[in-house]
Amino acid sequence: MCNLSGRLDGLDFVSLPRLAHLDLNDNNLSGLIPPSIGTLGELTLLDLSSNSLSGPIPPSIGNLTELTSLDLSQNYQFLNGHIPSALGMLHNLKKLDLCRNSFSGPIPPSLGNLTTLDFLGLSFNSLSGDIPHELGMLHRLSFLHLLGNSISGSIPGSFGNLTRLELIDLSNNQIRGSIPSTFWNLRSLKKLVLASNKVNGLLPPEIGFLVNLTHLDLSSNRFTGSIPPQIGQCHHLLQLRVSDNLLTGPIPQDLGECTGLYELDLSRNNLSGTIPVTLVQLYQLQSLNLSFNSLGGKFGGTSVPSALVSLDHNIDICGDQRYGLTPCGAQGLDGNDEGKRHNKRLILALLLAFGLFGFISLVTGSIAAFCWRRKIAECRTRSKPRDMFSICNFNGKIAFQDIVNATENFDEKYCIGVGGHGSVFRAELQGGSVFAVKLLHAMEDDYTDEGTFRAEIDVLTKTRHRCIVISCVRSLVYDLIERGSLASVLHEEQLARELDWPKRVGIVRDVAQALSYLHHDCDDPIIHRDIKSSNILLDHDFKGYVSDFGMARKLKHISSSSSTIFAGTCGYMAPELSSTMLLTEKCDVYSFGVVVMELAMGKHPGDLLLPFFCQTQQHTKLKDILDKRIVQPKGNEERDIILLLLVAFGCLQICPKARPTMQQVCQALTNRSCPAAILKPLHEVKLQDLHDFCYTIQNI
Repeated sequence: MCNLSGRLDGLDFVSLPRLAHLDLNDNNLSGLIPPSIGTLGELTLLDLSSNSLSGPIPPSIGNLTELTSLDLSQNYQFLNGHIPSALGMLHNLKKLDLCRNSFSGPIPPSLGNLTTLDFLGLSFNSLSGDIPHELGMLHRLSFLHLLGNSISGSIPGSFGNLTRLELIDLSNNQIRGSIPSTFWNLRSLKKLVLASNKVNGLLPPEIGFLVNLTHLDLSSNRFTGSIPPQIGQCHHLLQLRVSDNLLTGPIPQDLGECTGLYELDLSRNNLSGTIPVTLVQLYQLQSLNLSFNSLGGKFGGTSVPSALVSLDHNIDICGDQRYGLTPCGAQGLDGNDEGKRHNKRLILALLLAFGLFGFISLVTGSIAAFCWRRKIAECRTRSKPRDMFSICNFNGKIAFQDIVNATENFDEKYCIGVGGHGSVFRAELQGGSVFAVKLLHAMEDDYTDEGTFRAEIDVLTKTRHRCIVISCVRSLVYDLIERGSLASVLHEEQLARELDWPKRVGIVRDVAQALSYLHHDCDDPIIHRDIKSSNILLDHDFKGYVSDFGMARKLKHISSSSSTIFAGTCGYMAPELSSTMLLTEKCDVYSFGVVVMELAMGKHPGDLLLPFFCQTQQHTKLKDILDKRIVQPKGNEERDIILLLLVAFGCLQICPKARPTMQQVCQALTNRSCPAAILKPLHEVKLQDLHDFCYTIQNI
């Protein structure tokens, strides 16, 4: 770095025809890349990375036919426009790096002409469309980075021709379809990352052909079927992530052959059976996550005492108490063969007995339920005020008395929160399981609590999203989210300091994804109606979860013209509710905007919302309203905070139609791109700039 500054388009390259190397990376250069750069006919290296250059790549750059390395990466998202097809004329190019800019549109098929290319980096832009099959012509390619774009379509079968490929990262896109069969020809592949896409299909046994693989990340996709045992043939595997898919069947014993594994994450699938004893052969294992599956049986532990092990939310795993497990009974798990055969006979007899008992109970219960419903219907209005408690069975392990004992009959010292409809208690059961139990208050009108209770159950049982706290049917028992609400964390000085800018950006994304799921991905769109910081819970890693669905309603059950129930919290409610009572999903969008402002400022925005109601110029600088308890954002953090506030201002528009949808908000946060006019140093950005450009959120 030479600390050079000034505008690059002020230089005259015509007078430098014999220049062979031009390396100006990591400076403070701004302005456009001038078309005259195409006159440097003998240039072999051009590096303009890590500056603040703006505008498109001039097509004249295609004249630099001697170029072997072109690096325009990390220009703080100022470089934009389409990638010019003229780059396909650089036949001697070995490295092309355009990462971390704002390039949009499709990947030009002409890049397939760069047959000498070894490195292709297009990550963290706004590229869209399909991956051109012409890229399969890059026979010398070793590194392919396309992560963090909006690329759709499927993986081209022509990628099977890239036999020198060592790394391919297509994560965080919208790629669909299955992995082509030709893909398993890539015997040189060491790192394959397809995380956070929509890839589906089976994992074929041919995956074992990738014998040089060290990192495999297929998490957050839609893979089905079982994990092929042949994956054990990947003896060099160091990291295996296949979490958050639709996989079934057992964990193959063959994974024990991957003795170098330091991370194994198979969580959030529907894997069944027992945990293979061969995992004890993984002598380097530092992290094992098998949570949220249907595994059972005995867990023998790992070879690394300090390894992070997560086994929660499975059926019935027993073993060492240091993993939070219940000790296994000796008989049936460690006994001799005769004992096992005796157990099998005993289990069979018990199953037959329970089957007969269950049939009799079903008939009796059906008759009793019919009579009970009639009785309830007759005496509902006569019932006395009472506390209502309902609990989910959680695989039959939890009973009412367990909760009563754990909370010492709902002693006040276990109370962790009080809401309008009930108090929430922390219940730690034997075995280490921790739950939050919502005990509804007694009220004069018992029907009010029952109606709210059933409304929350009706909504919750139809949502399936990782950032929404779920309760089960006929219950208000939740997984306990460790850190409590966002409001309490922001209020607590020490916790607020821990909540740095990357964590705050992450929380915004979590909440946006949850609301987008409610509005757009549920069979019947759901409006939460009470989005606020106290209804956003944070776990140990500061991941955000939307909670409290007592006011939530399905959109189809709300009158198309108005709502007669005034729901929400002052300071977060959309302005149209006070005048027209018109309830739409845009009410949640407004509330979300208030929460984003609150996260950025460290407090409720208060009077800062007033300029949205009257047209007044806002000369306040953005940096002056940010939470002073944490250090000012730097580098890429600045861009993220500008985007966050731009999103917030878009959501806070007075006219509901002017607000973006939560789907558009998610898209903007994923693309991480802003209008070039507003991307300037943080201390120069005014609130008026955010007002002027907030409409662009709908188009990012």
